[in-house]
Amino acid sequence: MARGFTIKETDVYKLILNELNDNAFAEVIQFSFADWNLVDSGGEHNGLLINKLALGSEGRFDVQETFDEVTYANTKNSFVAMGIAPLNGELTALNTIKDGVYDTVIEFLVCIDNIAVQKAVTLTVEEVRARFIQYERVLETSYMDLNNPDSDTRIEESFKVIIMGQSIDYGAVTQINGKQYLTYTLPITVELSNFGEFANQQKIYLGVDSILDEASVKMFLLEPNEWFYGTAKEVESVMLLPQKAVALQANATEIKSIAKNKGFSFNLEQQMDLQDSTVGEILRHLYKESLIPSLIQHIYTVKVEMYLYNSTSKTFLIDNDLTMTREMELIQNQPSESLSKGEKIVYSLVLIPYYTGS
Repeated sequence: MARGFTIKETDVYKLILNELNDNAFAEVIQFSFADWNLVDSGGEHNGLLINKLALGSEGRFDVQETFDEVTYANTKNSFVAMGIAPLNGELTALNTIKDGVYDTVIEFLVCIDNIAVQKAVTLTVEEVRARFIQYERVLETSYMDLNNPDSDTRIEESFKVIIMGQSIDYGAVTQINGKQYLTYTLPITVELSNFGEFANQQKIYLGVDSILDEASVKMFLLEPNEWFYGTAKEVESVMLLPQKAVALQANATEIKSIAKNKGFSFNLEQQMDLQDSTVGEILRHLYKESLIPSLIQHIYTVKVEMYLYNSTSKTFLIDNDLTMTREMELIQNQPSESLSKGEKIVYSLVLIPYYTGS
């Protein structure tokens, strides 16, 4: 029986901590794990429990002291104490495909005695939360080969990771050893998989022949709510009678299908902001085409880029072989549903290949 590991929760913890410490204020704002309990299960204050290897000076649990044996310098560095609630994970029951979804909450114990420091910590947490909105990255991990325990070679594995952050909650003020602290909480969902691609790896561009950039169709990078595409075939069903199926007896056993034609369509739903500085020009065009009469038949260009993870550069690179660029005909251009006040205008677009004459 082959032996091995699935997703390790310790790797998830390390991933979250590394992402938090990769922030714009990293030189002065650092996060570190610390466990504390301010209330009991009934919601009542029941003392304070802090689990840390050692308390810093003056009883501070959020100060780390280091001693340089060469220079004899004693350095004190403060950090933001944080804790992660138990990972509530759901793992996929497959043999080689390792999928996991974890819902958890990150808690921060932020000292608020210094307003400037508190603002910097708040900005840092908000920056990381903004990055966590449908954030994709790759987690490189390794583990020992359980089938060859005497080998020094470790098995390496890559997991694509999607992180989704939620709203930040700012809790009540708590006093600890004469210092004022405020509890921040940030719920997140972490999805990991060693198999498959995510829609985050696609980029959708749309252009129209009436909007040019130096004599070429200007392409606009869209952020649709959702999109789908595909190829379909229309078939003709046939079945030969047994006495007619001389050469191919298999055609007489059941109904067979012959492809008559093949079609392709690209569908997307796009929020409409007619004054946006990046895509407003193409969205204004779509809005006018759906509402104002016109005799012009426009030709649209759709480009779908696909990015694949490159283990050498540790980044996602475009795969030109999987990238589509083609001229399309817009056959549906309308709100995705009936409009009502208080709701966003979202357009549903359907495009099919454009016929090119001789």
